[in-house]
Amino acid sequence: MAEPRPLRPNDPREAGGYRLTGLLGEGAQGTVYLGESEGGEQVAVKVLRAAVNGDERARTLFERELSAARRVAPFCTARVLAADAGGDAPYIVSEYIEGPSLRELVGERGPLPDAELRRLAIGTATALAAIHEAGVVHRDFKPANVLLGPDGPKVIDFGIARPLEATSATMTGAVGTPAYMAPEQVSGAPGGPPLDMFAWGCTLAYAANGAPPFGADTVPAIMHRVLYAPPALGVLGGEVGALVAACLEKDPARRPTALQVLVRLLGEDGRDGNPLEEGSSAAATLTAGALPPPVPAGPPPMPPGMGTIPPGMGTIPPGPPFPYQTVPAAPGPRKGGKALVITGAVAAVVLVAAGAATAAVLVDDHGNGRTPSATRTAVTGTGGTATGTGGNCRYQRSPEPSAKSPGLPPVGAAPAATVRASLKTNLGAVTMDLDGAKAPCTVNSVMFLAGKRFYDGTSCHRLTTSASLQVLQCGDPSGTGSGGPGYTFGDENASGAAYARGTVAMANAGPNTNGSQFFIVYGKADIPATYTVFGHVTSGMEIVDKVAKAGATPAGDGRPNLKITIEGFSTSAA
Repeated sequence: MAEPRPLRPNDPREAGGYRLTGLLGEGAQGTVYLGESEGGEQVAVKVLRAAVNGDERARTLFERELSAARRVAPFCTARVLAADAGGDAPYIVSEYIEGPSLRELVGERGPLPDAELRRLAIGTATALAAIHEAGVVHRDFKPANVLLGPDGPKVIDFGIARPLEATSATMTGAVGTPAYMAPEQVSGAPGGPPLDMFAWGCTLAYAANGAPPFGADTVPAIMHRVLYAPPALGVLGGEVGALVAACLEKDPARRPTALQVLVRLLGEDGRDGNPLEEGSSAAATLTAGALPPPVPAGPPPMPPGMGTIPPGMGTIPPGPPFPYQTVPAAPGPRKGGKALVITGAVAAVVLVAAGAATAAVLVDDHGNGRTPSATRTAVTGTGGTATGTGGNCRYQRSPEPSAKSPGLPPVGAAPAATVRASLKTNLGAVTMDLDGAKAPCTVNSVMFLAGKRFYDGTSCHRLTTSASLQVLQCGDPSGTGSGGPGYTFGDENASGAAYARGTVAMANAGPNTNGSQFFIVYGKADIPATYTVFGHVTSGMEIVDKVAKAGATPAGDGRPNLKITIEGFSTSAA
């Protein structure tokens, strides 16, 4: 816990009979004060921002949750001493833990050594087992809510998030911290103890690597990775790593319970006597003072937009709203025989949040393991470096599987300033003017692929219909959204780009990873100017509108319900 700061003029001086003596911190849920009882006992008092006294449902829920929270056995948790749902702002009084949070500790000292990491895993699993045993779901488990006290790690703030979800003040967004939220929590679906176990896995990965497993950049980027990407576990290995990986399953039914994790970590000790007592005892020696001194230097830089990346985590691709990604046509089998159902609500949340102006809702990129373009080997021969009117065009082979292998675009090709293109589809023709002057490398690639009949027979695989993002994405022969032509090339004509209706732009998986996929904007597109604009539709937008009107599965962002297939793609100089 941070050192208390002096109270400000507008801070309360008393709550629930406890005198407030200092300010400990502030967050989205409320303000935490250091308090003192009449007998001199120090306590932490959290005054919540959301008033529930005018909302009977929220007030009832708050009282029910806090009643359960008081019954949580005091194993690696901060005891709840008092709470009140009345007044202008509810408050919760809990045991004061003198010590830094896990977030502060790792931020200052670096990742935890293996032995300390295991004790942290035991202590936090013990706390969650006790919390779940009392019928409480934390819903906001994260490094900031784990304090390293004089007798080991303590989990705080349980029994708060769910009452806040019920208040009218928070109906516009999810309660939680994006980097530690489970897929079902992101979607707004009801969640139980498994969502805490997902957050436990994220927290342990953070403690081991100094970064959460789904990144720490933008909210939409994180949300998309939580939904679609495998976690980056870095140096995590052994038994702790295996348990973390199990807890980060997308399907909540496949995650172990807190008690199962605890018993596994304790081994023989967990099968004899009381696992909660054994876990509390085993974790008691993990204190801030017992840890090694701070690391002398921070971790190496992460790729743009991802903050920092710890040693051993490799490369995590940045997270654009238009990655090469698999868009499921319907719930289907996945590894292990379980079905991962991506609901329409999930897709809508991600795409609504994708625009910088719409990030009010609380995860992004599919993270399919692309090698950064800077590390790929340039290829010469029939393809390689092509010089266009905009400069050199380097087409580099990429490791992605390709349903068709067209080779590389020819060296030295320079397209006309304006190239006419026609998409013959099963629904009619869509004609476009391609900008060979401002995006020569892109237009050269599109002309090459069209000449190879690369696009023929492919169906547009992704339709997004959210209020702030309305696009149709095409150009993947595999139909999965994860395929390409077997090569990539750099960005063009993206700086300051505007994505108005009719714009045709490249979809990619991060900077300089353009391939064959492109999208057509049919409405609004609140997205960053990072996607190459290479043309605009001159006729046939009514066909795109017809596809958009039919919607997608999953709703909001998925495969178009009205199938649109490219039967032919022709280009010619204007």
